[in-house]
Amino acid sequence: MRKASGFPETSPLHQQLLRWSLSRADAVCATSHQLARATKRYLSNSKTPVVTPFGIDLQTFRPVNEKNEQGLTIGIVKTLEPKYGVEYLIRAFAQVQNKFSNARLLIVGEGYLRDGLQKLASELQISEKTKFMGRVPHNNVSGWLGQIDIFVNPSVHESETFGVAVLEASAMEIPVVVSQIGGLPEVVQDGVTGFLVPPRDVIAIAQKIELLTSDEELRKRMGKAGREFVKKNYEWNENAKIMEQLYDSLVKT
Repeated sequence: MRKASGFPETSPLHQQLLRWSLSRADAVCATSHQLARATKRYLSNSKTPVVTPFGIDLQTFRPVNEKNEQGLTIGIVKTLEPKYGVEYLIRAFAQVQNKFSNARLLIVGEGYLRDGLQKLASELQISEKTKFMGRVPHNNVSGWLGQIDIFVNPSVHESETFGVAVLEASAMEIPVVVSQIGGLPEVVQDGVTGFLVPPRDVIAIAQKIELLTSDEELRKRMGKAGREFVKKNYEWNENAKIMEQLYDSLVKT
């Protein structure tokens, strides 16, 4: 699979271009503290990035009262590219379904890895339990998330600087299993709203999924804690105010 990389890592020329571009800015924004720290390396000492998170619309992303009673659905909504590590979710699910035969896997998203991931599901003999939905419009994402009982985000690259999909799932009271990489740890309270696992660790991913699958009360508790976490830290209107205040300060100066 093709190796993923961030823009500055491509070459010294890309790093020089980034430094030049940032030097021309009156203010620099970053969507997470992790990205702010990474960006700081390319700024002069006089500049500090302002953290401006992507907000979550809590009216669009809200809990679904009715779930599929025929079994639990483990799922992800993500582009099918190497850095998002979907193959590790598929491998972990293959282990989980050996213990929980009523479990299903839902993969929503499109990308050039789709054929390879479908082939992997076939090789692991889980094709009948795995559904690839392809790309869906963003205004339909909440509907697909509503079919998921456990959301898994197994990213493998530091360029995953902010977990919007994770927060959207948490806003819908869905417990999450997420890689401890990039900015993702900022959007998960480990052991409270979900679990953080080492990147590429199929066994750890499977273990956390199995724990959540076997404990309905834990799923409910983490789900409710997740929505409260989003409401407190990533509510759309509150995050927009950060940008408004930044624009006001720039205009005044």
